[in-house]
Amino acid sequence: GDGDGDGDGDGDGDGDGDPCADNPGSDACCQDQPNHPSCQEPTVCDLEPGSEACCVSDPEDESCEAPPWLLSIQHSSPRVLQKVSIVDGTSQNLCNLQSNSSYPSLTFNRENELFASRGGSALVRVTDLALPGAPALGVQTAGLAAGDDGLTGLTDTDFIGSEVGKTGLRALDTIQDLSLLLVPGRATAAVHNAMVAYCEGPREGLVFAILDPPAGLGAAGIVDYVLNTAALGNLSEHAAIYWPRVKVLNPSRSVFGSSDQLVVAPSGIIAGVFSRTDGGRPGGVYDPPAGIDKGRMFGVLGFETDEVLEERKRDLVYPKRINPLTTGPGLPRYIDGSRTLKGDGNFPYVAERRGVSFIERSLKQGLQFARHKNNTEGLRAQVRRTITAFLLTQMNNGAFRSREPDKAFFVDVADTLNTPTVIFAGKLIARVGLATNKPAEFIILRISQDTRALEAELAAAGA
Repeated sequence: GDGDGDGDGDGDGDGDGDPCADNPGSDACCQDQPNHPSCQEPTVCDLEPGSEACCVSDPEDESCEAPPWLLSIQHSSPRVLQKVSIVDGTSQNLCNLQSNSSYPSLTFNRENELFASRGGSALVRVTDLALPGAPALGVQTAGLAAGDDGLTGLTDTDFIGSEVGKTGLRALDTIQDLSLLLVPGRATAAVHNAMVAYCEGPREGLVFAILDPPAGLGAAGIVDYVLNTAALGNLSEHAAIYWPRVKVLNPSRSVFGSSDQLVVAPSGIIAGVFSRTDGGRPGGVYDPPAGIDKGRMFGVLGFETDEVLEERKRDLVYPKRINPLTTGPGLPRYIDGSRTLKGDGNFPYVAERRGVSFIERSLKQGLQFARHKNNTEGLRAQVRRTITAFLLTQMNNGAFRSREPDKAFFVDVADTLNTPTVIFAGKLIARVGLATNKPAEFIILRISQDTRALEAELAAAGA
């Protein structure tokens, strides 16, 4: 009774008496031969050959042989790497590795592979080619030397840019909420005029430019630059220029030299003052970013020229609508001017112009609901109510000269504006008038002898 008729009693039909021959891994096989390979539990290398767990548990497994690697050098400017170091300290000398190139023939040992997955280079990437389709391993750490930031040879054209290539200033075209424009340290006539043109043209007056002074200019020099060299005089109410450059603490002697202080363009600091003023309270954008309170410049240690400390020098530049940066006894270093380049425009002051731009931008966004609706009296009334409600809020935030709505602003969507011709052209016109604030630029004191008692005595005697 072996069940298969071969007489060997094992039931496998071959007559050899070996239960593992025809049924490896069966209960009969493993009871008869517990050490048979088919009766052993699978190892981690059987289940996951070549994995980290496999190679840690059994480094001699054939699946743990060093696979090929793909090394990629990733950077936008030309570079040469002399050595790539794996984070466990071993290294592979690789001469003349170029940016944006790949090197598929490199091989590192398995230990390096495991360490390489915990690196941190922004330029060097290592990919395990033995795992097609698997997630890329972590970055390596690479020691880079003799690099080049690519700044040598930059010209004004690089900063001005191209609309077609979206370079320079035109790279900002897609930034919809842009409100300030500055190009720190590039104080040239071409760049300054391009900045003004960009704010007025492509950005439709909703962006304000902060212009830096060229290096090394005194009061007479900055006046000549503005009026003659760059021809910025009375050019635009969408830009302002500040003078002089400022001294700040040297943040890194290894990078900027051994000097304790550096002379830098002031536009970044001034933009910070703008931002601090804007966020200081609801309606902060309507506050002039100037004076010893709102215009205080933190981190400024001094000025490129001491001429700005002389009142008569400031009196030379300010009438030319150049905003001086200065200080005084017991005073912080602060912005001592709030004028735009243009004195005869609708909004000739910095806070005034930026506040109106904020209102215009906000209204454009807030009235999107009305687009593509039928241009009826009801829609125009709804537009008027929406604008009025917003302006009332801004009035309470200090945007206008008066807290009485009739004196602070007006909104007009009348039929005289929205004629049949306008309506048939697909337009809805709303006219908004704003009574904006004007800063007190000068405090004038008139001091005289108090003669009231004498005058009273003479008057009484004459009576």
